Amino acid sequence: MLSMAKKVSISLLVACIVGSMPSIAIADGVQNPAYDKAVNAMKSKEYNNAIKAFDEAIGLQANFAKAYNLRGQCFFALGQYKLATNDFAEAILYDDKNPENYLWRGSAEVKTGDHVLAIKDFEKAINLDPKLGRAYAGIGDSYKAQGQRDLAVTKYNEALAQSPKDPEILTKRGDNFVAMGQPDAAIKDYNFAIQIAPEYGSAYINRGTAFSGLSRPEDALKDYDKALALDPSNPVLLKKRGHEYFKLKNAKEALADYNAALKQDPTSAQLYYHRAKALMQLGSDGEAMASMEDALRLDPNQGVFYLTRAFLWHKQGKSILAHEDIKRAQFFDTSLPKDIKFEPDEKNPDRYYDETYLSDVNKTGEKDTSETLRPE
Repeated sequence: MLSMAKKVSISLLVACIVGSMPSIAIADGVQNPAYDKAVNAMKSKEYNNAIKAFDEAIGLQANFAKAYNLRGQCFFALGQYKLATNDFAEAILYDDKNPENYLWRGSAEVKTGDHVLAIKDFEKAINLDPKLGRAYAGIGDSYKAQGQRDLAVTKYNEALAQSPKDPEILTKRGDNFVAMGQPDAAIKDYNFAIQIAPEYGSAYINRGTAFSGLSRPEDALKDYDKALALDPSNPVLLKKRGHEYFKLKNAKEALADYNAALKQDPTSAQLYYHRAKALMQLGSDGEAMASMEDALRLDPNQGVFYLTRAFLWHKQGKSILAHEDIKRAQFFDTSLPKDIKFEPDEKNPDRYYDETYLSDVNKTGEKDTSETLRPE
C-alpha cells in the first residue's frame, strides 16, 4: 500500500503532465480513443485500469512515446519500478528529446538503487532543460539514498534555485535535513512548503515526524490531524498519530487509531504490537495478550514482540513462559542484556513506559524498554 507521502508526490507530478492533455490523442494520423480512456483512469488514480487502457493505446500505436511514459508513471505509482523503468526507456526510444522521459526513468532507477544510471538520466534531462528543478532534485534523491547528504543538500539547493516555490522539493530538502540531524532547518522547509501549498499532505506528515523527533507530540498531533483530514483512512498516518497519543498517555485515542489502521492494513504485525501496548496502558492485559499473539503470528522474528509477551506472562505469574519468551527476545535482539528481569509492578504505578523497563541484574546501570526497540 502506498504511503500518503508517496501518493501526494505522484499526484503532483502526474497532475503536471496529465492536466493539459487533449481528450483524444492523434499521432501519425491515427485516432486513439484508448488513450483518452487511460488518461481519465489515471487522473482518478485507477492505475491498474489505466495500464490496461494504455496497453490498448500502445497496441494501436507501437511508437506512442507519451503512452509509454504515462503507463510507466502508473507502474511507478504501484511501486513496480522495473516495469516503470522499461516503459520510460521505450518512451525515450521514440522521443529522446523530451526531458520528462529521462526525469521519470531516473526517478524509477533511484527506487531500484541504480544510482549511477539515475544520475546520468537526470543529467540528460538537465541538458535538455537546464531549468528543470525536479531533475536537480532527482540527483539529490540519489545522493541522499546513498548517504551523501551534504551533496544532496547542494543539489536540492540547485533545484530550488530553478523552482523556489516547489513544495515537493522543499519537503525533500527538509527530509534530508532531518536525516542530517537538523530538525529546525527541516521544519523551516516544511513550513514554507505548507505556506505555498496548504493541501500538500506530505509536508504535514514529515513536519509532524520532525516534531515527534523533537519530543513535541502535541505539535506532531496537529500536523497528523491535518494530514488525516486530507487522507482519513491512511494506515501509516493513523499509526503515527496513535504513537503521539500514546506518548501523551492518551491510550484510548491511541487504541482508536491503531484499530482504525488495522481495518485498512490487517496484516501489519507492528500495528498489533502497538495496539497491545495501548491496551496494556489501559489495563486490558487479556486483550493485549491476544493482540500480541496476532503480532507474533504475523511476524515471529521480532525480539520486542517476545519481550512484550514475556512481560504479560510475568504479570500473570507464569514465570516459566515469561523466561522462555525472554530467551526468544534475546535470540532475535542480541543487544538485550544477557541477564534481565522485570521490575516489580509496585514500582510502576502509572503503567506507562516504566511498565516495560528491564533491569540488568549485573547492575550495569543501564535500562532498556521495548518502546525504544519497537519496529516502525
